[in-house]
Amino acid sequence: MPSCPRFLNVPLGPLVLESTGACNRNQKVKRIFYQVIVVVLTFLCYMSFHMTRKTISVVKTILDPPPCNPSIPDTNVTFGGGVALGGLHINESFLNGKEINETTIPCRAGWPPFNGANGETELGILDYSFLFAYALAMFISGMIADRTPLRYFLTVGMLGSVLMTVALGAGYWLKIHSIAYYVVIQILGGLIQSTGWPGVVAVMANWFGKGRRGFIMGLWNSHTSVGNIVGTVVPAAFEDFGWGWAFVSTGGIMFIVTLIVFFCLPTEPELVDLTPPKTDQNQQNDRGSSVTPRPLNSEESKQEAIGFFRAFCIPGVIEYSMALFFSKLVAYTFLFWLPFYIKNAKLSTDEYTVTVFESAWLASMFDVGGIVGSAAIGLISDVFKSRAIPTFVFLIITVPVLFIYKSYGGVSEVISIFLVMLSGFFVNGPYSIITTAISADLGTHETLKGNQKAKATVTAIIDGTGSIGAAIGPLLTGWLVKYGWNSVFYLLMSSCFLSAVFTIRLVISEVLKLIKLVRKKLGHTSSKSNHDGLEDSEGKIK
Repeated sequence: MPSCPRFLNVPLGPLVLESTGACNRNQKVKRIFYQVIVVVLTFLCYMSFHMTRKTISVVKTILDPPPCNPSIPDTNVTFGGGVALGGLHINESFLNGKEINETTIPCRAGWPPFNGANGETELGILDYSFLFAYALAMFISGMIADRTPLRYFLTVGMLGSVLMTVALGAGYWLKIHSIAYYVVIQILGGLIQSTGWPGVVAVMANWFGKGRRGFIMGLWNSHTSVGNIVGTVVPAAFEDFGWGWAFVSTGGIMFIVTLIVFFCLPTEPELVDLTPPKTDQNQQNDRGSSVTPRPLNSEESKQEAIGFFRAFCIPGVIEYSMALFFSKLVAYTFLFWLPFYIKNAKLSTDEYTVTVFESAWLASMFDVGGIVGSAAIGLISDVFKSRAIPTFVFLIITVPVLFIYKSYGGVSEVISIFLVMLSGFFVNGPYSIITTAISADLGTHETLKGNQKAKATVTAIIDGTGSIGAAIGPLLTGWLVKYGWNSVFYLLMSSCFLSAVFTIRLVISEVLKLIKLVRKKLGHTSSKSNHDGLEDSEGKIK
């Protein structure tokens, strides 16, 4: 069977670069160059996925606005030089020096049907519609990704995500007030966005060996937090012109990133005549100069992708899937509800009401902490050659951290920022390492005997299971918030504890291996010391 023309497999950017001969002389430099390109482009790719799904959390405060003073009429007039507030610019002179609170805020009608008595529950339904569709589709997307060219797979998913994001914003100009419309768009968006994660993790695993994955992928996974930050700040800036522009702005950014990914991303080293990195079964030199690259039509490149059941039975997949179920439940509850919580419950008082932009900015501090936490847990796991132990420790510490934030997060803005960042550090750390380095490790597990067509499927199983938890968390929050935010935090703390419980078998296994390794090293040192002592004694006798 004839192979596809090379220009269909290799992106235009690398083809043009090869024609100049810029990176062909030194294989080591060429490898590093393309690894940097891969890290940057996959980072931007998944950042844009998270940016678009984060947008709705900012718009929630406009669709279902906080309490206000009904004696002050709503207005669509935009006053210059004023204070950003719920989609308006209110002139400072209008306030006459008063603090912004429910007595000085004009009543916003909100956006039917989300501004009714069940508005919070209906917003929770939107979250659930997206995440449940995302979770179910994830299991299928992983198997498709292992069987199709990853660049085309990602491009189709990104273009579809752009379309769904803009469709949500179109409801503003088309004056659509049917919840069915928004639910359908969210379901379609969840189905399409499920292409992103298995695709980018498979690409990264194609380029980086197991020994460095923890720190590299932990730092790389900050794309989630950066996407959340961009998806918070950009919509908050554009919503003053109408909430529809919040979606259009992030959709436009993602479209630009899509074009860059399609024309520039080499999804595997073989496409640019480089050797693959080391895996459990592949001991080839990943620095590349002395090893002949595998041709694209080699027998190894024609390996059959493994089935769902075989991937599910890989040791560790079940435990980490369940751990991620509860960990991602916590992470996504923060993702979708933290701005709303800050604005309506935490820092708003009788004297002062937090604005939309302020709540969005404070919520972004959670992701700043998450960036540091992701890199830290990855580095720790690489140094100690252990994945389960640092994951367990982070999850256990998260429980008291969330309790402290619940109790003292409203004392002051400074304390709130610190505790939000600390929560992000410990919540996002385990979530990050399970979905990146651990998934990539299991996708190249020794039981696969060198089969490289498993990475996306394994990633999809783990993240798909986690995404079911991510769907349940925001939905339960929309219901529990009626009974107070304490009940929500007890849910989150219990979930962190249960997530840690599911890693216990893996923790015990790693501890036993570490003990065995330490004993082996101590035995070797003792044997060497005795041998040296014997030689000294013999020397003295002579």
